[in-house]
Amino acid sequence: MYKHSTVVNNTLYVDGIDRLDLSRSCACGQSFRWHEDNGGFTAPALGRVVHARQAGDTLSIYPCAEGEAADWIHYFDLERDYAAIEERLSHDEQLKMCIPCATGIRVFNQDAFEALITFIISANNNIGRIAGIVERLCALCGERAELDGKEYFLFPKPDAIAAREESELLAIGAGYRAPYIIKSARRIAEGYGLEKLRDMPLDAARKELLTFYGVGPKVADCVLLFSCGQTSAFPVDTWVEKLLTQWYGMSGTRSGLKKQARAYFGSYGGLAQQMLFASAMQQRLRRPEEKNT
Repeated sequence: MYKHSTVVNNTLYVDGIDRLDLSRSCACGQSFRWHEDNGGFTAPALGRVVHARQAGDTLSIYPCAEGEAADWIHYFDLERDYAAIEERLSHDEQLKMCIPCATGIRVFNQDAFEALITFIISANNNIGRIAGIVERLCALCGERAELDGKEYFLFPKPDAIAAREESELLAIGAGYRAPYIIKSARRIAEGYGLEKLRDMPLDAARKELLTFYGVGPKVADCVLLFSCGQTSAFPVDTWVEKLLTQWYGMSGTRSGLKKQARAYFGSYGGLAQQMLFASAMQQRLRRPEEKNT
């Protein structure tokens, strides 16, 4: 939640935000384009390049026209009461231990097509390499944009990716994901509307996404959580799987673990997942010999 917003000199100021940690939100693995820069974070997002900066409970976004303020308030999920959700989830003793390293993470409402493609790229990959492939994809077929004299590339439109050859995506490091990226982009370019997934029941929306080439259960849940407002979606990777088995005594396949987690954590399971993931990453940082899987 926030108290007030205003646009002054082409900059949006959102004041009185409770539970926002911009650094944690940009670096938690939900988006691959925000980069630390000049005391804040800069990214091409929502079809333009902006610089975001936090000072206490105030978030500033530059540049932002008066009519764009609602876009960024929605993007950073600033209208949701994260304090109340955190209080609700903190009744779980395990999640309560996660709060110190997870509080302030806001789940972004990203462009659904960008989320689809970037999370296809994320399969069996690590964050650094994912970000590199995404940047090269944007340079290959995204539109140029500029902020304060620096050049950036916007995320490509579906038809721009659809027109590419697999060899071009192989050249930027997409590997076996290259045909999945192109086929998915072609399906969107031909008229499939991802936004309808926002209003569908979670299981039906996941079933729809699983019909896309290269989309498995984890990718589907990431797309639904990070771009479609499906807050009960619960992505399960190696690290979250470990905590579900070690802390909660859950067992079975990842699909089974996901069902158990959704039943246990309820409508804000995706936010609980972010707490568990942040805790898992802290544990991983203490064991650098382990690799991403």
